[in-house]
Formats: sequence, C-alpha cells, structure tokens
Amino acid sequence: MRTDTQSAVERVYPEIDFATDPLPDFHQRMAALRDAGRRVVPVNYLGATAWIILRHEDVSALYRNESGVPAAPAYRRHSEPAQGKTLLCMEGDEHRVNRLLVSGAFHPGAIRRRIDTLLRPLADELIDSLRGCSGVDLVSAYTHRYPFKVITGLLGIPVEDEPELHQWLDGLFQFPWNPSLALEARAAITDYLAPIVQQRRAQPRDDLLSLLAAADVEGKRLSDEEIFSFVRLIFPAGADTTYLSLGSLLWAVLRDEALRASLLADPALHAAAVDEGLRLYGAVCLQPRYTERQITVAGVTIPADSALLYGNATANRDPAVFADADTFRLDRGAHHKSVTFGGGPHFCLGSHLARAEIEVSLGALLGRLSGLRLADPAQPGPQGAVLRGVRELPVRFDAVLPAG
Repeated sequence: MRTDTQSAVERVYPEIDFATDPLPDFHQRMAALRDAGRRVVPVNYLGATAWIILRHEDVSALYRNESGVPAAPAYRRHSEPAQGKTLLCMEGDEHRVNRLLVSGAFHPGAIRRRIDTLLRPLADELIDSLRGCSGVDLVSAYTHRYPFKVITGLLGIPVEDEPELHQWLDGLFQFPWNPSLALEARAAITDYLAPIVQQRRAQPRDDLLSLLAAADVEGKRLSDEEIFSFVRLIFPAGADTTYLSLGSLLWAVLRDEALRASLLADPALHAAAVDEGLRLYGAVCLQPRYTERQITVAGVTIPADSALLYGNATANRDPAVFADADTFRLDRGAHHKSVTFGGGPHFCLGSHLARAEIEVSLGALLGRLSGLRLADPAQPGPQGAVLRGVRELPVRFDAVLPAG
C-alpha cells in the first residue's frame, strides 16, 4: 500500500525502477549517494517508494533488529502465496524450531562430507559434457545448471525428473507477475513431491528429503506441507543466488589476468577468492523488507507500510568498514564483516553450501578448462539491483583436461 506521504517523497534517480532496470552502473550511483553523506534514500521500486539503506552500520543493525523490523511481513507479501509458509515467513519460536528441523543438512561438516560425493562429481560431469567444444556460454553450460543439480542431488530427486521440475520452478518464480501460472506450478510440484515424501517416511535414504521426513526437535516434526514449502524455497534461495554469484565471480577472475594466474598457481587462495567474490558480487544486492510501523533509520523517518531495501551490496563496499572497498583483494581474511548472507535469525541457512559450490566450481573450471578466457574482453559485468549477476558469459578454452 502506498500512502499519500510516500507518494509525495522526492525519490533519487526517479527515472530508474530499482526492481526491474539492469543498472550496470549501480555501484557508481550508490557510491555517489554515500559520498554525498546519504545513508537512507527513497527510490522508485515497482512504481512506488522504497527506501535503500546504504551504510554497513545501518544495514547490520536492521538485520539484528528482528523484533523491530521483522523479515516475515515482506515474505508473506511477495512469496508465501506461491511458495507456502516457508522459514522466511515465520517468526519467534515457530521459526527457531522449524529452522532446527531443516538445518542438519547444511552444517559445515555435512557440507564437507558432500564435496567428494556430490559437489565435485557434478562439477566434473558438467565439464566433461564440454569435450569437443572450444567455446560456450558458461552460464547456460555450467553456472545455471550446477546449483540446480546440487539441490536435486541433495534432495534425492531422480535425475530423469530434473527437466520437468525445472519447468515447474520457472513457473513458480513468475509470482506475482503471473499468479495463475505460479499457483499451477505450485500444485504440480506438490503433486510430484507427495508420493516421494511418503516413500521417504516409510523407507528413508541418505538424502535431504529423508532427513526432513524424519527430523524431530522438541517433539515437533515437519508436516508434508512444511516439507513441500521448504523445497519450494530452497531452489530460488539456493540455486538462483548461487548461479548469479558464481557467474559474477568467474567474470571478475577471467577479466583480471593477474588474479587468474594467482588462482591457477595456488589453489589455497580459492577460498579467499570466494569470500571476496561474495563480498563484491553477492547476488542479493538489495534485500527487500517491509515496515509494519513507522521507523527511524540514521535520522530518516520511514513511514509504516513502506518497502525497505537493505543495501547488502552497498554495505559490502562501505569504505568505513572495508579498505580499498571496490578492489578485489585476497588478503582480507575469512572473517570480514560482509553482509552477503544477511544477518540475525534469518541469516542464510545455505551459506556454507553456497561457498562450497562456488569454491568447487572455481577450482574445477580453472583447473580443467585449459586456457579459459572471456570470448570478449569487454564482456559486460553483473546487472540488476535486487538480484544482481552475470546472466551470459561467453568463454573460450583450448581443451577439457581430465578430472583429478
């Protein structure tokens, strides 16, 4: 809902819709606002006013202030009709218990155990399919496919069912622009998953669906609908964000010959490259939230019923926190203050999985695609303001080397 007060607000960059425009110069525009002393700015977002939070200090504080600015209201509006009542729509004890029920498969130790059994074999499988090629769009050939296949592998979904599931998920993501298609897709996914979940309850396997079906925390178990909702969430939350972040990192590495050479020479640097890539090029550039009541951020009063956009990307380039904030550096250390994965009780459950997928992919692609390079050194970089990333990445290479 847009109030008269919101309608009268003078928005910065009024010619831009931050929900839909490509904004290749997003970072330059945000830096100009930050350098002018702005901390909170109103912008055009789907034709209404939304408030971008620019500084790291303010973004971090808002993520921690779950009681004052809860995450759930935003997700109830823009995702619950299609995805169901996911973790993101929950608060308090309900969120705590349900998160514990699904979190076991995403702990660091669980992810490490999957590297050799799932993540690396899937990377090698996709790279092997490039034999005989000398050039591909790396997004369509690898980065878009890999996180999806990882999630279906974790869930235990048969490989032969992946194309149909992918089609339904594409429909699910059309909410709210095409609600009837999204709801049809939701029903199709539910019909597909129902017998599989029943089978896993009766005969558990070593997969995520079996873990979800058997999980028990404080006497609470997941209902079928709670499992379906988690599956509907994990694909956009895990696959889309990871493919965009991975593509952007690869673009950054391949356009910087010195960085590429360093990573080829020393695989021990790959983890630092992933951390820095996620800081500079994390896919969730602006994180939508919603005010249920009037709040004040950095001295700016934001009305009730307003859209907020937490500036993850602007916070991650805040020079008050990061030296040489726009520079890709491998020496920042593993525990810098990036807000790429959010913060507070809704900190991204899949952060360890995303990091592992990106690190495995970086090593496999650089190591196995000999002479990997951009087909055009002037290839455009990441675009978008809410979900930002590289959606096409034409590359060339000399040969596909053997795995291992």
